[in-house]
Amino acid sequence: MPTSKLFAQCPPFPSDLSVVPLTRVSLSALERNCPAEAQKLLSACQEWGFFLLDMRDSDQGTAMMQDAEEMFDLTVDLSEMDYETLNKYHHEPPDFTRYKSLGTTKTEPGKFDHIHVYSLAQDDVLGNASLETQLPHPETITRKKAQTRDFISRSHAVLHRVLGSLDTALGITPGTLSAMCPSTEPSGTLVRLIWTPPSTEEPNYGQISFGGHTDMGIMTLLFNVAGGLQVLPPGAANVHENWQLIRPEPGCAVVNVADTLEQWTGGLLRSSLHRVVTAPGAQAMVPRRSVAYLLRPRQDASLARFVGGIVPPLKPGEQNETRSVDEWNEWRSRQIMKGQLKNEHKSQGEN
Repeated sequence: MPTSKLFAQCPPFPSDLSVVPLTRVSLSALERNCPAEAQKLLSACQEWGFFLLDMRDSDQGTAMMQDAEEMFDLTVDLSEMDYETLNKYHHEPPDFTRYKSLGTTKTEPGKFDHIHVYSLAQDDVLGNASLETQLPHPETITRKKAQTRDFISRSHAVLHRVLGSLDTALGITPGTLSAMCPSTEPSGTLVRLIWTPPSTEEPNYGQISFGGHTDMGIMTLLFNVAGGLQVLPPGAANVHENWQLIRPEPGCAVVNVADTLEQWTGGLLRSSLHRVVTAPGAQAMVPRRSVAYLLRPRQDASLARFVGGIVPPLKPGEQNETRSVDEWNEWRSRQIMKGQLKNEHKSQGEN
């Protein structure tokens, strides 16, 4: 996450809570092409599908944290806008860009989310989209387009470095992963600005702010200060007591593997179910904000499994994915609207 400045503005994460023991991967070591760090990265992507990317000791990382703080300032600006104005920019499914208001997505039977989201398409910000498809944004967004562009460019560069190290660790042709997601070609890549209002009474720590899901795409780069992000351990039943908290750390981003990367690697890398609940302890009494960069493949990319290295080959009788990324995303969006989780959409033939 951004520098310690924002952590100083938030109550501390409770020290007595059990948290996921995430691997800390050094961006600086990846930049030096350290083989041991690449293997550490690979193991983290296999075990939890989540890791902490330590931005310190890296010029790119230091600049990344400053860019992320700019996006936090933009999130604050959005959270202070009145709902009537924001709702003029409400998204229209299956398009999930622009504003999503609180209480519009199911989290469990009879209950709805408790989170605001404003999503910006990378294509829109960088000019990859045609003028006909661009949608209007509030002035709060448009006057910070340059800062948003910087954040996107830096986020893409940081994940480009991570993906390059994964190429090496997987034993596949160098540049394979980055070739699937050039920032100059149309994709579903998003920036998400997320905020949750503080509790005004006794906090409900059992409240699910955003329901269990996996991310569509390749990887997600998340910057947050307050806790509340939880991940479901591998093989665990989806019941409340099994979900485990992730503790944000100064100088680090939380990175997770998304569905397409799991698909390309035949399940070797893990796209884990995660969700957001009320921030723990006194953090529940302050606004919870986070910023995410969701890297997705170019629209015409294939979802066929990679060949080579340690990627497991198709088993006898196992069929390769034939849909394009665009087709698969459209299908997956319908599943999300139905509230179906990862474990419920294993079959390629579902619709």
